[in-house]
Amino acid sequence: MATARMSLREEQDDLRSRMRALGMGHGEIAAEFARRYRLRPRAAWRHAHGWTLSQAARQINDAAARTGFDEDGRAPMTGPRLCEVEKWPAQSRARPTPRVLALLAVAYGAPVGGLLDLDDYENYTAADRLVLSTMTGSGTPTSTLRGSVPETRGESGVRLTDGPRDGSLGARDHELVRSAHGVVVVPVDRRSFLAGAGLVAPLAAMEPTRHTVITSLAPDDGVPGVDEWRAIVHDYSLSYGTDPAADLLRRLDADLSILSEVARDETDSTVVRELRRVGALLAAFTAHAAADVGDLPSSRRWWRTAKRAADASGDVHARLWTRGREIVRALYEQRPVADVLDLVAEADAIATSVHAPPAAVQDYLDGKARVLVRAGRDEEARDVLTEVQINFEHLPPEVSGDTTSWFGWSERALHLAESYTYSHLGDWTRADGAQTAALHLFPAANRRGPVLVDLQRALCQVRSGDIDSGIDEAYTAMAGLPRAQYNSPIVQVSRDVATAAPPTESGRESVRAFRAYLRDLQVA
Repeated sequence: MATARMSLREEQDDLRSRMRALGMGHGEIAAEFARRYRLRPRAAWRHAHGWTLSQAARQINDAAARTGFDEDGRAPMTGPRLCEVEKWPAQSRARPTPRVLALLAVAYGAPVGGLLDLDDYENYTAADRLVLSTMTGSGTPTSTLRGSVPETRGESGVRLTDGPRDGSLGARDHELVRSAHGVVVVPVDRRSFLAGAGLVAPLAAMEPTRHTVITSLAPDDGVPGVDEWRAIVHDYSLSYGTDPAADLLRRLDADLSILSEVARDETDSTVVRELRRVGALLAAFTAHAAADVGDLPSSRRWWRTAKRAADASGDVHARLWTRGREIVRALYEQRPVADVLDLVAEADAIATSVHAPPAAVQDYLDGKARVLVRAGRDEEARDVLTEVQINFEHLPPEVSGDTTSWFGWSERALHLAESYTYSHLGDWTRADGAQTAALHLFPAANRRGPVLVDLQRALCQVRSGDIDSGIDEAYTAMAGLPRAQYNSPIVQVSRDVATAAPPTESGRESVRAFRAYLRDLQVA
C-alpha cells in the first residue's frame, strides 16, 4: 500500500539497507535500532534482520530443528509468543529461558548477552543467572546494546531498575540518575496514581463533601454550580481516552448521583436545561465506559438515558453528539446493522428539523458513513464521507483545533473517519494514507488511539492477502497496551483481524496463535 509519507516500517527498511550498504553487521544495526526506536534488545535484533514476528518465529523453529532442540518438529515458537518474550519482564510474564535465549542467539547470529539488558538480569532467578553466566562468560551483561536502557514501563511513567534501593537518594537525586542514563521521564499522572493505589473509590465517595464545600465556603457569584459541572464534564472529555474504564465508572457514579440531586432541587428553568445537557454528556461517557468493561446491556440503557436527557435539555449539539457517539460505538459492539441504521434515521430527523450547524452534525455524519459501508451501501457511504470532509472545512476553529477533548473534531478525527470507511470499502491505499496521517497526530498520553489505528491497518493487510504481516501488526499492537486500557473497539477490531483470514488459511500458524490469544480475552 503506497503512501505519500514514509511509514515506520519503510523508514526502518531504509535505515537497515543504508547500514548494510556501509558494511555494518547485524549487531551494529541492532544497536542503532535500539537507540533510535527505543527497542528492547531481543526486538532490536529481530528488526536488525527485517523480520516480522512470524518470520522470526520460523527462523527460530528452523534453528531448533537444526540444532536438535526440536527433533520432533513441533515448532514451539509462534509470533505471539515471541512478542511476549521480547517484552518480558515489564509487559509480559513469558520469561525467556536460557534455552530460548540460546535458540534466539543461533537464529539471529547474536551473542546471548546481546539479547539481554540489566532489567532482564535483575528479574532472572539466581539459578538462571548462573546458567547465563556460563553462556555469556560473565555474571553481568557483556553485550548489552548501546542505547538499550534498562527500564520498567508502567502505565504512568518510566522507572529505572538500577541504582540504590535503600531510600538514600532524594527525589532530585533520582531525577539526576535518570537524566544521566538518558531516560525521558514521563510525569506520573496523579489520577492514574491514585487509581493504582486503590484510592479512586474513596475519593469518588468524597464528591458530595467537595460540592458542599463549593456551595457553602466558595459560592459562585454567578449561576450556582453550573460552571463547576461544565468543568467536570470537560474533565471527562479529556480523561476518557487515557483512564481505565473501571476508574471512570466509579467517578461517574458519584458525579451523576450528585448531579441528579442538584437538578431535582433547582427551580431556574435555564439552569435546569444546562444541568440536563451536562447530565446527558456524563451519561454518554458512562455508556462508553460500561461497554469498555464488557457490560453491553448496561451500556445500551445508559445510551437511552443520555439521549433522553439531551432531548430534555433542548441543546442540538448534545442531542446529535450523543447519537453520533452511540452510532459509532454500536458498530464496534456488534449491534445489528439494521438497528444502527434506525439510529442514523433518528439523528437525520433531528438535524433536518433544526437546521443543525456544522459542529453539531460532524459526529453523527461520521457514524452514518460507517454504518452505510457496513450495510453494503458503498456509494452512499462514499457520498457521506465526502460530506464529512467538506463539513470539516466549515467547523469553527475551537472545534477543528481541539485535539485533546472528546468534544473537539480535529484533523485526527477526520483521518480516523476516513480510515474506517476506506478500510471497509477495500480502498487500501486511501485507508493506509489516512492511518499514517492519524498516527502522527495523537498526543503522547493517548495510548488507545494509536493501537486502534494499528489494528485497522492490520485488518487491511489481512483482507488484502498479507496475512502474516497483518497478524503480526495486530498482536504487537495488542501486546503493547496494558490490559486495563483495552476497550470494546480495540477488542472488537482485533477479533475482526482474527476472523478476516479466509477459511482456507485457518490452519496457518500465525492465525491459529492469534485466535488462541483472543479466545478468552475480555475488556478491562
